[in-house]
Amino acid sequence: MFQLSAARTPRLISGIAAATCMSVAAIGWMHTSQGREFLAKLGIGCPVNSIDSHVVLAIQQKAISRERGLTAAPARPALGLLLDRSTEAQVAAKMAHENVHCDELSRGLLYLRCRSVPAQLLGTNGPPVSEIWFSFSPAHTLMAINLYRRDMTEPEARLSWKIAVDKLRHDLGIPASTSGDTTLASFAGKPVAVARVNYAYSDYVAIVTASHMPYGGLAVREQYMSARTAE
Repeated sequence: MFQLSAARTPRLISGIAAATCMSVAAIGWMHTSQGREFLAKLGIGCPVNSIDSHVVLAIQQKAISRERGLTAAPARPALGLLLDRSTEAQVAAKMAHENVHCDELSRGLLYLRCRSVPAQLLGTNGPPVSEIWFSFSPAHTLMAINLYRRDMTEPEARLSWKIAVDKLRHDLGIPASTSGDTTLASFAGKPVAVARVNYAYSDYVAIVTASHMPYGGLAVREQYMSARTAE
């Protein structure tokens, strides 16, 4: 049986974690408390903490290009904000006006991490938001939103999923792709389950993901991302 030597294992794990940390899909999760705890247990610091913002931006755009479609989006829903136009100051002021606590973070790019955000503040409804990350370009304009709802009951997960998916379908029509049980009917009976709805345009990507993971419970993640190439 093939086995890794004790000397190689930490280096291999570190390399895998670093590569994962640099992907668009993982960057948001790695910045959550669960992600940071995972890396800390491995003795790994995410490289985007110190890397130049333009390098991170180039890596993100390369990753997003794999999701990008061929035609422009008829609309770019982003929870009432404007991708590539809303500024960090505007988003921070909006959160502060509603007494929502946010942390300003610099991890290669600029982020606002806000917790326990009322759904109504984001122009939607459903269970409260566990955590939301606003990502900003070097020019301080909004690039992406990652919204997380975690540790939900089955009815809460289905409601969160339905609200997000129905809103995108109303605004954009049929998604570019789907995977998994998008009814979530089988989620509670499986130890591991993932469903995904994806909208892919030349200037916009939106993804809704529902998951049921061991020790993580039921969660729904919403991603709204600009796919425009930075000038």
